[in-house]
This record gives sequence, C-alpha cells and structure tokens, in this order.
Amino acid sequence: MAKRNEPVRKSVKDTLEDLLAGHREAAFSGPESGLKYLRRTFEGQASLPNAVKAVAYDLSAEAQGQCGQWEACTESVSQVLGYLPELEAAFPHEYRRLLEGLSCFERGIQAHSELGDFHAALELCERAIGLGLGAHYTAKRDSLAWAR
Repeated sequence: MAKRNEPVRKSVKDTLEDLLAGHREAAFSGPESGLKYLRRTFEGQASLPNAVKAVAYDLSAEAQGQCGQWEACTESVSQVLGYLPELEAAFPHEYRRLLEGLSCFERGIQAHSELGDFHAALELCERAIGLGLGAHYTAKRDSLAWAR
C-alpha cells in the first residue's frame, strides 16, 4: 500500500505571512478587492488560527472604513478585540509591534463616531490608552469627553 501524505501544517507565523502577502496583492486593486480576498479566506479556511483572525479582521475593518461600511467595520473591530489575547499568546515577542500596527482602534473610533455612537468611540479611546498605544488617543478621548 502507498503511504498517505500527511497534510502540510503551517505555523501560525507562516499562516499570518501568507495572509498578509495575499491581502497586499489583492488590496493593490483597492479596498473592495482586499475585502473580497479576506471574505474568501474566511470562507475557505475553517481552521484559520485565532491570532491570524485578529489580523484578518483588522484588515477587514480598515478596508470597510475606507469603503464607508461603518456597521461592518464596527463588527470587525469587535472581532479583532476579542482575538487580542490569542494574538498575544501566539506572538509573545512580536505582540507589541503587531498591536501598534493594528488600525482597529482608529477605524473603530471613526466608525462609531460616524454611526453616532460616541460612547462606544470613547470606550475604544480608553482601551487604546490602557494599552499604551499613543497620546493621540488621549486627545481623541478628550475631544469625546462630552459624550460621557
């Protein structure tokens, strides 16, 4: 009998690199193409690691924000935030760099503001400040202080 080939098991890092490369290529044609690539990735990858999902949803939120799809953007941001612990667990040494590269806080604040949910935008500012993501989130929080 012939020996059966074992399926190729990629590391989380390799899977993330593949996702980023594929998205970069697809997004070259615009945010809609990037979203299409990400949708197909989610549909075709039932076992996509949660840490990679965090980045994929972040890319989705960015593209949805560029397209003005504010409700979808807020949903993607929620997904990213839910997967942050898995991102940290999978990339303990690179987590800070990855976290600082995420656009979910910026896009989430924008999306919630566009939808008139200033309290949710303020909460995202607070979370970003708590994670030490930069003084500009303090300025955003201060500009939304009236929403308390």
